[in-house]
Amino acid sequence: MIKKFNLKLILLECFALIFIISGLKRLYVAYNGRLFDALMNDDWEKFKSLTDVRIGQFFADQAYWTLASLIIGILAVGLVNWKYKFGIINSIVVLILTFGISATGIYSSGIINRYLNYFCGFFAKGYGMAFLIGGLIILLTGITMMWKTITMNKKHSTQQRL
Repeated sequence: MIKKFNLKLILLECFALIFIISGLKRLYVAYNGRLFDALMNDDWEKFKSLTDVRIGQFFADQAYWTLASLIIGILAVGLVNWKYKFGIINSIVVLILTFGISATGIYSSGIINRYLNYFCGFFAKGYGMAFLIGGLIILLTGITMMWKTITMNKKHSTQQRL
């Protein structure tokens, strides 16, 4: 049934998902780096020559990609919590917090994002390679945090059985 509400675990899972989603968004930009370069330089002809997708559809695809990764991440957290019989309340709180934070777009802007863009700019001239490096750093950070939540779930689960 519903076990104890664990705020530390909820926050760690929420931050892990935010890092994973942010990393995946950066990898999407890296994959479409030439298109983003053309858009940032206001080179509409180059954008049209690279793809037959309209600009609105291009950004809608990015939003769909983000939403799909968010849903898959929430399902993964729910399965981990269910596997260790931690309770559905934690998964619901993670869902609400992650959707709320994701809707604000706060992790897409800010000082950390600015410094990461500056750091990754040393290694690449275009958006593609810079966002690939930044996306991998953020994604690996999120995966590490998620691994920590899984070990915390295991530890908490074994303590409850004793």
